[in-house]
Amino acid sequence: MTQAPVPNSWTKRRALTWAIVPLLGFVLAFWLRYGMIQPEGIAILCGQADAPGWCTPREWLLVVQHYEVWGWVALASAVVALVVTLPRLLLRIVLAIALLFSALALVLYNTTLGALALVLTLLALLRR
Repeated sequence: MTQAPVPNSWTKRRALTWAIVPLLGFVLAFWLRYGMIQPEGIAILCGQADAPGWCTPREWLLVVQHYEVWGWVALASAVVALVVTLPRLLLRIVLAIALLFSALALVLYNTTLGALALVLTLLALLRR
């Protein structure tokens, strides 16, 4: 049985570069989840009438999380990267956004959309 040679365009450097993007997303997501969202003391402080000014961005974060924006952005960018023919630089940006937001979605309670987006993003990465 003869096998046709397959060009190996995936180098270790390229794979490591693409692995860093979701890693940064996971680090950011864990910091947001365990540093800003879940601590009981912060929730109590931000629930008071005279809450500090930094509680407003925390509330925005909770609204974004509630409406699953992390997952929808990841899914939309993954579908664009998979279906639409884009210039190389723009494709890399869209893929990076999809990987970053997939990681955010997986940690920040949008796992259904985040997992689907991650699979589609990995397919788009392998396809290009």
